[in-house]
Amino acid sequence: MADIQNQLEEFHENIKLGRFKENKELRDKRDIITNKVEKGLKKYFDNNDIDTPSIDFIDQGSYAVDTGIKPKDGNYDIDEGVIIGLCKEEYEDNPTIFKEVIEDIMKNHTKIPPKVKKPCVTITYSENEEPTYHVDLPVYLRSSKDDNLYLAWGNKTSKENKEWKLADPEGLNKHIREAFSDNDKRQFKRIVRYLKKWKDNKFASESSDGTPPSIGLTIIAADKLNPVHEINTITGKEVPNDLKAMKYLVDDIKSLFNYEYCCEEKEWLYTIKYNLPVGDESNVFFKMTNKKMNSFYKKVEDLQNAIQFALDEKDPNKACTELVKYFGCDLPIPESTENRYKTVGASSAPSSNFA
Repeated sequence: MADIQNQLEEFHENIKLGRFKENKELRDKRDIITNKVEKGLKKYFDNNDIDTPSIDFIDQGSYAVDTGIKPKDGNYDIDEGVIIGLCKEEYEDNPTIFKEVIEDIMKNHTKIPPKVKKPCVTITYSENEEPTYHVDLPVYLRSSKDDNLYLAWGNKTSKENKEWKLADPEGLNKHIREAFSDNDKRQFKRIVRYLKKWKDNKFASESSDGTPPSIGLTIIAADKLNPVHEINTITGKEVPNDLKAMKYLVDDIKSLFNYEYCCEEKEWLYTIKYNLPVGDESNVFFKMTNKKMNSFYKKVEDLQNAIQFALDEKDPNKACTELVKYFGCDLPIPESTENRYKTVGASSAPSSNFA
């Protein structure tokens, strides 16, 4: 087996995106938006003679659990939940009301107008007509009947499919953060980032219904990853083996698919379901069509074969050359064993005394 741990860790350094505390520009964008939203909501409540409720914010997504990667298209994605201390029962007829209020608050903040989507309000920053950052703001209210949070689901134009969905953003953060500790956590974060980069490379041309959500890959990794550390025979120290750990995880992901007859498509396809561990425990792959899930399966199978090739290959150059096809050129390729031997042989040859 080729030892490419150093190359994988260098790859990780090339693609990783730090948390807010490590990225001042993203942190500042988040803080500017949350401050404006908070002031705007307070003004809205005051103008409508409503006692101002508590307004809190919660980091969500990859920034909250520190698994972010640098986006391929440069369009950074920030998720920041807005928790309003009101009861959803008072707004059962209009779950999108506060999303529309936030849209109005932010309407002149950026050149690209804010957009109310089913799960959130999206604020997009741009430069030279191209998006550079977008901040997703899901909105939550509580219930008079329990202590849970409920997500405002739906957009302005849809008369149906508007509802309050049971949610637990902090519970989800905790589920991922506490899945591993110490060295295992570091390996977990690296492997999640490897898979996200694979997704960026292999699903680049897919629409949103054809792309497996990053949160799905992250949750499966939190639940299924078996960390691998081995003793280095030279140093006697325990070292990680990301390649083996990733292979076992990809094997598990593949095993989650079911081969079934799909009536709508009238053909046998591989489909996948995996539920959130908290909240309404909904299927994280619900947006993907059956055919797109089948395509997802094929890509997982190809990745599985590529990793197995790297595990079987003795030359790190050949192993990394194969993996670059899946993870992209941020993964460094070491010099081939053959070339290294040639270089060593040439440098150790006796020099001539003749001119």
